[in-house]
Amino acid sequence: MIKNKLLLLVSIFITNYGFSSPNILIILADDLGWNDVSYHGSEIDTPNIDRLISSGVELDRFYVQPTCSPTRAELMTGKSAIRLGITRPISKNQKLGLGLNEKILPQYLKEMNYQTYLLGKWHLGAYTPEYFPTRRGFDYFYGYLQGGNGYWDHVHGGGYDWQKNEKLHRKEGYTTHLIRDDAIRIIENHNDQSSIFLNINFGAPHTPNEAPQESIDKFKNIQSENRRIHAAMVHEMDDAIGQIINALKEKNILNNTIIFFASDNGGLPPNLELDPGILNLPYKFGICDWERPLSFEVFEWLCSNFDGASSNMPLPKGKMSVSEGGIRVPAAIWWPDKIEQDKSTNFISMIDILPTIIDLVDYENEINVDGNSQANILMNIGDSKKTKYAVIDITNNVLSLVDMPYKLISSNGEYELFNIINDPTETINIAEIYPELVEKYSQELSDLPRGEDRSLSLPEILRDPDLFGGKEDRIPWVEKAFENAEAK
Repeated sequence: MIKNKLLLLVSIFITNYGFSSPNILIILADDLGWNDVSYHGSEIDTPNIDRLISSGVELDRFYVQPTCSPTRAELMTGKSAIRLGITRPISKNQKLGLGLNEKILPQYLKEMNYQTYLLGKWHLGAYTPEYFPTRRGFDYFYGYLQGGNGYWDHVHGGGYDWQKNEKLHRKEGYTTHLIRDDAIRIIENHNDQSSIFLNINFGAPHTPNEAPQESIDKFKNIQSENRRIHAAMVHEMDDAIGQIINALKEKNILNNTIIFFASDNGGLPPNLELDPGILNLPYKFGICDWERPLSFEVFEWLCSNFDGASSNMPLPKGKMSVSEGGIRVPAAIWWPDKIEQDKSTNFISMIDILPTIIDLVDYENEINVDGNSQANILMNIGDSKKTKYAVIDITNNVLSLVDMPYKLISSNGEYELFNIINDPTETINIAEIYPELVEKYSQELSDLPRGEDRSLSLPEILRDPDLFGGKEDRIPWVEKAFENAEAK
């Protein structure tokens, strides 16, 4: 009994006075819009996200790629998505995921004796098991491999997509709740013998628009049905975040935990206009306004691009665009008593997060990344090296370079230049006023290190679209990966 009490006192002392490596909690929302959080004035109440903002450091100028896999690849590696060749969402039939030679965040942290957990969405490769997160530094994975699934049926593109540690796991329940409950279980069972890295990738509020009815009913004041359901999805995620943070507090480890929160890209607004024209055809011809037969899978996939109900106002456009609404997202970082109660207007991008995190936990070895640690700025102890950030929209052949306060957009030989501090809605093209900046930044875009594009072509994707939810018409994806490996 005395020995147990002594161990408990030592554990509490270490936790409170910071002599152990801090725990790390990374939370990613999926397609959360700039105006989908109440601290930006949204009609959607997000008290727990707001708590992260008010308790920690609000990252007011945080930038990501315009789609999910490129952003997630940058988070895991600290390298540019363009260098990695991850330039659009990874399709379920895509053989190449994030390069197997890339060292990713949990592998760095395991060198420091962290226990590493991933819950929710992976979306960095699943064609064969070698791409699984459990083969790449995560001790534990509970969630889904592909880009999105039905919140209740857990189906993606005809295959069941829910697993636990490389084993099919058929589980009833709403996706956000399943992720929340497992995160709380992990925290409650943590033995304090090593620090924990918990990466929680919520599916919300990515389409399909699905939420518990009691949550939908909380937003009866919203007229649009899609926006009402979207609000309920955001509410469910926000509530889950609150419960997870409370679990850290109850476990008495909140004060020694670094919490980073962000969206993976801008929100998908309704009636999003896309180029090239093939993606716009169902919308232009009114097909998406009809009752959609599920047998028309191509139309169902294309029309899902117009089911979005996010708001990025006042930022222009949204997901899949290099405009501010597609790449500037809600974000915060909080480390009690160390990084807190501030608003940072410093430019920080997703490639900066890995070097920042491992700097904060005193990782001692050299790293090879494109981003820079922003730890000094966040802790108010000095300057941090400025990062220029290249963004790609491969579908529309658009590149952008952000170098505060300027942003160059290059599209098919045409250039736009904006001062996004003075003109966040990107309404005044100043390219003709500053031709020397256009020349400088366009050359830098041309000189970018580019990896071989690992994506499937759009026609290949259209032959077997990545539908979210629906009937099962093939084996589960975790089993399909092992089948693909045997066939190699």
